[in-house]
Amino acid sequence: MLFDEAEIKYSFGEHGVQTRRQYRYPTEVPLNTKEKVYAYLARRHISRETADHLDIREDDRGNLVFNYYDSSDVLTMVKYRPSRKVNKGEAKNWCQKDADTTPLLFNMNRCNPSQPLVITCGELDCASVIESGYQNVVSIPLGDQNFAWIEECLDWLEQFSSIIVFHDNDDAGSKFIKEVVPRLGSWRCKIADCPEFVDLPNGNKKHIKDVNEVLFFFGKEEVMNLILSAKDSPVPSVVDFSDIEDKEFSDLEGITTGLVSLDKEIMCLPFGSLTILSGQPGSGKTSILYGLVCQALEQGTNAWVFSRELPDYTTKGWLNYMLAGPRHINEYRNSRGSIYYKVKPEVKKEISDYYNGRLYIYRDDYGCTAEELLDSMKDSVRKYGTRFILIDSLMMVDLKANENNKNEKQTEFVNQLIAFAMRYSVAIVLVCHPRKMQSGQQEVGMYDIAGSSNIINLGHRAIGLRRVSKKEQAGEVDAFGGWSKEPCPYNCILTIIKDRFRGRSGSDIGLFYDEASRRFFTTPEEYDYHYEWDSRTYDSEIPYPVEDITNEVFGTMHPSSRRS
Repeated sequence: MLFDEAEIKYSFGEHGVQTRRQYRYPTEVPLNTKEKVYAYLARRHISRETADHLDIREDDRGNLVFNYYDSSDVLTMVKYRPSRKVNKGEAKNWCQKDADTTPLLFNMNRCNPSQPLVITCGELDCASVIESGYQNVVSIPLGDQNFAWIEECLDWLEQFSSIIVFHDNDDAGSKFIKEVVPRLGSWRCKIADCPEFVDLPNGNKKHIKDVNEVLFFFGKEEVMNLILSAKDSPVPSVVDFSDIEDKEFSDLEGITTGLVSLDKEIMCLPFGSLTILSGQPGSGKTSILYGLVCQALEQGTNAWVFSRELPDYTTKGWLNYMLAGPRHINEYRNSRGSIYYKVKPEVKKEISDYYNGRLYIYRDDYGCTAEELLDSMKDSVRKYGTRFILIDSLMMVDLKANENNKNEKQTEFVNQLIAFAMRYSVAIVLVCHPRKMQSGQQEVGMYDIAGSSNIINLGHRAIGLRRVSKKEQAGEVDAFGGWSKEPCPYNCILTIIKDRFRGRSGSDIGLFYDEASRRFFTTPEEYDYHYEWDSRTYDSEIPYPVEDITNEVFGTMHPSSRRS
């Protein structure tokens, strides 16, 4: 080597070195004959030279072998596909058995960070771009609805100042663009679109699916033309009126709460929105909030939680109770007769394993300035795909404010949250404590949120929560033995203070509460809801506690029963 001849000490660090502990690295497929692979690729207009450049090999059954190398040229994943037309119901792709599958980008080890990077949705699309004359191209590893490669390769991707996303020409490809571009950074992304159709010699039109079909039907020049003419991502701050999608609120994507009565009223917490939640201490805010976290996970949405109201281990414990449900919680009594509950240990492990990589709690030992939280939110959205954000509470966020500019800083932070929600298409819930309320006042209204009045004015929704007192549950009897105020059977009342989406306010929803599971519920199905981690089958129902509550309130406490 030149370094040796010049007597210069050198080190290439971890180049070519397996550095992952306890990782099952794949076994290299030998470089045997590749005639079946060459023949298959030729039918797709991909040459031997491109196949050799990408180190595409052939296994002993004639399948294509795609070698995924990390940025240090270490073989880290091996993927296969048949070298023929795939039959219906047959696997189109699979990874090497008994080896781990880190979601790397195919061909990333051969790319130059100083040049624009093209990202395609398949290995043969990557090969088609190289065949057309552009070398700086990669392919995603495991389908266009699996985004784990962003988290795995984010540091490597950050080196590129320009990225061209060459997506498949279908609905999945459109969703891929919407997910990937904000996370990679719209300021550096361009979009390359495939032609919609090609005119066939018989007069019919054929839909173009992907980059390889562009190469097959239109040739290398068209592939290069589409890359060179890729469109900039639109300016995020404006949208052309004609480009605004005609969409009703009922069509919006979002997170449902899991409470039938509440979902009937608000329908969902839409992505791109900010919801304000308030309530007096002890009103049940934590269970409502963590119930939303559980439902987000249940609906396939990753979540990010900031809670300085509770330490992280208490947050995890609370969520364990709610996810476990009443079937998986044991009741105990201590020596003084006090009742307490514990989630079964084996259930805790199942829950923890099932939701690994889905829920991210902001660390207790990290700073809590507005800037630090927003940075963590942005990194988590881009790296982990989190789309539900919970901030508990505004009072715990360090706004760098003083008595003179406190309201101004609160308004600024709320505006930042709204902008964040809309830019990254996430649903944010912000907890705001009520100010000191008048004696006897229970409901949290429009003007009872502590701090700037702009908090309520700016939020898309505002929800208040209050506990039902024992006096309310008992009711009041008039002089004639009837009810002057009927009993309220609920444990809490949730009030829609403001709903900008549906133009409603003042709706009250009664909720029951289960102390053991810490769940709010309104139906037997909600009380005994089985989250996805629980794959067990149950033959019997469990007692529904509302019947006991109702009997107590409307039976033994009825005026007629008192007269007897």
